[in-house]
This record gives sequence, C-alpha cells and structure tokens, in this order.
Amino acid sequence: MKIVCIGGGPAGLYLGILIKLAARKHQVTVLERNRADDTFGFGVVFSDATLGNLAAADPVSHAAITRAFARWDELEVHVGGEVLRSTGHGFCGLERKQLLVILQARAAELGVDVQFEHEVRSLDEVAGADLVVAADGVGSWVRDQLAEHFRPSIDVRPNKFVWLGTTVPYGAFTFLFKDSPFGLFRVHAYRYCETGSTFIVECTPETWARAGFDGADEDRTIAILEDVFADELGGHRLIKNRSIWRNFPTVKNATWRHDNVVLVGDAAHTAHFSIGSGTKLAMEDCIALRDALVAEPDVEAALASYEMRRRPEVEALQAAAQASLEWFEGTERYMKLPPVQLTYSLMTRSLKVSHASALRRDPPLAHAVEQLIARSAGITAEPPPPPVFVPATIAGLRCANRIALAPWTLGAADGGVVGDAHLVFLGSRASGGVALLATETIVAGDAGAPARAPGIVTDDQT
Repeated sequence: MKIVCIGGGPAGLYLGILIKLAARKHQVTVLERNRADDTFGFGVVFSDATLGNLAAADPVSHAAITRAFARWDELEVHVGGEVLRSTGHGFCGLERKQLLVILQARAAELGVDVQFEHEVRSLDEVAGADLVVAADGVGSWVRDQLAEHFRPSIDVRPNKFVWLGTTVPYGAFTFLFKDSPFGLFRVHAYRYCETGSTFIVECTPETWARAGFDGADEDRTIAILEDVFADELGGHRLIKNRSIWRNFPTVKNATWRHDNVVLVGDAAHTAHFSIGSGTKLAMEDCIALRDALVAEPDVEAALASYEMRRRPEVEALQAAAQASLEWFEGTERYMKLPPVQLTYSLMTRSLKVSHASALRRDPPLAHAVEQLIARSAGITAEPPPPPVFVPATIAGLRCANRIALAPWTLGAADGGVVGDAHLVFLGSRASGGVALLATETIVAGDAGAPARAPGIVTDDQT
C-alpha cells in the first residue's frame, strides 16, 4: 500500500512509524512544509494512560520519550495569596522539539520517507496514493478542500490566550489566578525540561482589551505580562515563539473520511488545552488508524472501522473539554469561593471526576471541602456528611439536601391546565428524597406554548 501523510508533526511521523512496524512492505511518505528543526510551541503533556498506549504501540519510541520527559503527580493552584496542592494526577511534560527529534529518528530508522520543505497545495499532487492522511493541523487545507464531504463545524470561543515559555522550573502542573488592574488572568503552566516550562495565559476579551493587547506584538505582550506576573515569575523571564493572541477553535466534523482521505488530530477534532494535549489525541488517533488498517485490508472498510472505534472516545473527551473551557471562560464567578472550594471546583470542572473519585485521588482536599460545606450549613459533626446531603438555602428557601430534579415534559396538560398526572408524577419523585423539584414552565397563551404543555390560557388561571 502507498500511504501519504500530509503534515510532518507528531501525528504524521507517528503514523508512519506505526505503519512500518505493522508491515514494512508499505510505502509511507510524510510531507512536511517546514524544515526539520522548525517547531512552534514549547511543551506537550501526556497522562499516565496515554503513556501506556504509546508503550504498547511502539516500545522503542516510548522509551526515548520517557527518558526525556519531566514528570509530576501533583497540581498546584495559586489563588488569593494561597498555594494549594492536589495529589493523584499522573502526568509528564516533554519539549515539543525533543518529541519531534525522537519521532523523526525513529521514522528514519524504520524506512519512512520524510520529506521536509515539501508543501502540498492540492490533493491532485498525491492522487497516486492508496491512502491520504490529513495530519495538517487545526487549519487543515485538506479538510477545507473537502468541506462538503467532511462538513466541519468550528466554534471559536470568546476567551483570548497566548502560548509562552518561561525559565521557571515548575514542580507541578500549576494554575495561577491573578487579579490585576485589567481584570483576571488565568495561567496554565507546566515544566517540560529541566530549564523550561510552558506558560499559557488566558483571559476574557474585556481583560485583554483593557490590558492593551489589541495590536500588541510579541515583545509588547511579554513586557505587559512580565509586569503583571512579576511576583510569580520571581525574576525569571517569559519566552516567545510565535506567541500571538488567539481564540480557541473547537473543531468537529460530521465525518472524518471521504474516499481514501482521512483526517487525524486537530484536522479532525480539537479539545481545549485545559484538559490535555492535542498531540496526545493525535497520536492516539494514529494508533486506532493503524489498528484498523491492520484488521481491514480494504481501505474504505478500514477507515470506517477507525472512525467507528475512535469517534466515541474523542466525543467523550470533547464533551469534557467543553465543560472545562466553559469553566475557564467563567472563572470570575468562582473567585468569590474559598480557595479550597475553588481548587475542588477546578479539579472537578470537566465532570469526569466525581466526589468519590476525588476522595480516592486526594483525600485531604475532598475532606476539607466536605468540612467547609457542612460548616457553612451549621453542621459541626465529624465526620461531616457527604456534601449532597448537606442542607442548602436558595433564595430564602431551605432545602433539606442538595438533590434537585430538573423539569420533565409530560405533555399531559389539558387546555394548559395541570392535572392528576402531574400530581402523581411529582409526588412519586418527591417520595424519593429529592429536596427541590423544578416543574414544567408555565407558558403564556400568546407565547406559542406547545400542545398539551402547561400554560396560562384562560382568565381563570391568572
């Protein structure tokens, strides 16, 4: 089989490696428009689970990666003059340039034809390939050229962010929440080598405008941020590398394949940087694609199998990323929380970490939050009850616990009037111990209420 990968970043290189490991007879060409030593960004992040996947796929490149990475098991949160640590988080950081060096060497060793400074502008140039893999990133021209088939949707988020480096040797994955005269800044920082760390600054568009970043070049951006974070940097400097302010685009596609062309990595999907690395997602895409190509000799069947297996995993991660990015878009609302509660909210923001999971990962943090919530309701007993069973007051209404039931549309209102069906339904839910029941919305008669929905349609109801 003749396979062409458009894009020589980690995804394109790793797929070439995996294909050659599966069958040396395949001809794999990776076409990269930049030079071999060009790289943008600073570090990439891998979780313990991802490292396990890489070890199973190619032990040789995995061993080289693990020799080069910086590892940590803790998250550190700087907020309100306090520093809090959360344990039980296994991650490692690696310099992006070093990752490319490792993958380039491994690809060459296995016979992958990697061509640098080779820019492809049309799919006609690779028409002779049995399989074309678009690993050309978030701005994929391949995806755009076949947009009528892939049907992409791109949701550009409002927050501004800039990717920088620093010489601060962070010992944990670090979140900085810094109030300034311009507004609140959030920083996502992690070490990727002995002398370097990634330093991503994020803020609302209002804060960005007040700080004077509109029209600012890289040097001006660094000057402003070094002043804002002077205390946190402690004399260390910020480093630029195509560090321009951007808005994060959430990329989705109705399908990832068309004929013999398939999307991987950011060309197919993106997930907000607050929950991990796009590089990690792209490399795991390549593992799934390799598996499908090995199992299915027919290209079309293999691509269908790849998408069927991989899409649910990606969509679950994108859902978690959406919850996480929305948390960071609305961080200002959480700043009034006590630092320990804000840290807990941060740790559970993606909705993938339950309270039970938090108790296993970081018992001191989970117990501290339990005590805080219990005492806010006047409960001093030890051990405190789980937060869900602590009373809460909402707009003057005292609720016995924190269990609420969302509205449920019954479609049983006759002429807009609720009846026995509603009484039976709500009564059965209330008997289960729910403290707060939200009923269906009562819609005014002239507001276009759906058929058999509760509404105010007669004078007797007013």
